[in-house]
Amino acid sequence: MREVEVRRALTAYVTDGEPAMGLTAETVLAAGRRSRRVRRLAGFAGAGLAVALAGAGVVVGLGGGGDFAAANPCPSPPGTRPPGVIAADKALSPELVDWAATSLTCYLNDVVPQLLPAARYGQVPGEQAGPLLGFSRGGEPPWGNRVDAMALVRDDAGVGDLTVTVGVVDRSTAAQEEASCRNEKAAKCTVRTGPDGETVLLGTEADGTPAEEPRDFVVRVYRGHSEIYVQASNTDRQVANGRAPVATRPEPVLSAEQSVQLACSPELYLFP
Repeated sequence: MREVEVRRALTAYVTDGEPAMGLTAETVLAAGRRSRRVRRLAGFAGAGLAVALAGAGVVVGLGGGGDFAAANPCPSPPGTRPPGVIAADKALSPELVDWAATSLTCYLNDVVPQLLPAARYGQVPGEQAGPLLGFSRGGEPPWGNRVDAMALVRDDAGVGDLTVTVGVVDRSTAAQEEASCRNEKAAKCTVRTGPDGETVLLGTEADGTPAEEPRDFVVRVYRGHSEIYVQASNTDRQVANGRAPVATRPEPVLSAEQSVQLACSPELYLFP
């Protein structure tokens, strides 16, 4: 399904109260019906919409979160970016995927422990890669032209989750998504300018959301052909007894400013 169709389907679901026609994946529908909070946040996710669906608690957990351990040092630096087509409508070559996934892995395993020195990390249930490890979902865009990394994060405050994605978008996307952010009503979206002039969009729940509700910080940064997406939450992603994930710590694993700082990292600017 094209992303614009997903956006329309989600919009219809949020406004009409009915399941989004065309979203046939059973796990998306099942979790989505139970949590409109996710839909509200996904509504302003723009080119990162697919990531919001996967990263905002929509994926139904398959059992427990597994073991938690310290981050692993990067086994081998990624080197220089290999040649290859970088376009919003083209899948990345295997060489670019390997390089981008390694770049993401190495940077996150270096910087996230600096942001969260007391944390330990576990694999997100049902995902194909371990914590803070970059991977590609393959296929055609919007899946095949990005790399993802995810982790459950545990410290003395509890368990939350972190998602980081770097994808390829058209250069015109920044202006389009900035306009969408400024017009957002269902959730709270703020426009900023990054240290190198990049467009930064910060999304949170709307003002007045009850304190006991789950919280997310969703950051998107646009620079060149790169969309850098960071989402930090205070849930463990577990869907139990037919109910959406609940807060498992007081606040998301990263603060709003830490999330912005991470998303603005030059090391994540993978696609010029």
